[in-house]
Amino acid sequence: MSRVVCIGGAAVDRKYRALATIRPGTSNPVVAERSFGGVARNVAETIARLGTQAALVSIVGDDDNGHGLLEDLERLGIDTRRVTVSDAHATAEYVAVLQPDGELAVGLAHMAIFDTLTPALLHEAEPELGSAWIFADCNLPAETLSDLIGLARQRALMLALDAVSTPKVIRLPPDLSGVGVFFLNLDEARVYLNRPEVAPESAAEALLARGAEQVVLTLGGKGLVAADSFGIRKVPAIKAGIVDATGAGDALIAATLVAMLKDAPLDQAARLGAVAAALTVESPVSVRPDLSFALLESTLSLRAGSDVEREPS
Repeated sequence: MSRVVCIGGAAVDRKYRALATIRPGTSNPVVAERSFGGVARNVAETIARLGTQAALVSIVGDDDNGHGLLEDLERLGIDTRRVTVSDAHATAEYVAVLQPDGELAVGLAHMAIFDTLTPALLHEAEPELGSAWIFADCNLPAETLSDLIGLARQRALMLALDAVSTPKVIRLPPDLSGVGVFFLNLDEARVYLNRPEVAPESAAEALLARGAEQVVLTLGGKGLVAADSFGIRKVPAIKAGIVDATGAGDALIAATLVAMLKDAPLDQAARLGAVAAALTVESPVSVRPDLSFALLESTLSLRAGSDVEREPS
């Protein structure tokens, strides 16, 4: 198994980096740039750069942004046969306003087109799913996510999900049976579980109890928690100098999945994911163009901190 089908967001990213600390309520000088993004698209590109075949199931508008996005994907060798071109909606856009240090000050998402990623489009792509791992993001409508989880459960498919954001994680059903790996951060876990004060380890346990087979719960600068039937492991963060934080989570997901495809256990795979995230925030672009599996492994050996801490399950 060496192919991942990525289902979800494909967008145009517009980044505005402030030249000085942003002051609300007034004009702020910025440097602007355009690139291609979207969670599923970014994950697909990173997977391809790490040497694994990737396909994208998404929707774009019949506009300059959409055509440019498709041409870029094809240049990267990503299978786009299941990307629908819509004449009813514009290609999605994500606007990131960054502080001078690269931290996100505000993010704006125009994603109405993804509401048309219906279960019918999912079923059209079904022939592609039986021989691949599947990754999906919560840009998909709730009904489509529910159908996809049901399909994975019914056909024993490997399905990885990303929460994307606190408003979008609640699109997921309460029963996560059929989800092979669930990627999310602590805020998203607290919203999904409706437990505002839950600790990371307890959140991971609760997500496993809801049916997810494996959980990768990110904690920002504190690293992440990797949880599965073997227990809960704390994985430390990899030190990095932030240039641009955009795309770090997508890189973590892609590298973790590629490492798992190479039979790495969850905690080791997540450590390589943390390395990919660190390398990405040190780059001015959302998907680092020189990323490779060899670079991940060499960087891990140079920067790795303490061993993974284990807690009893």
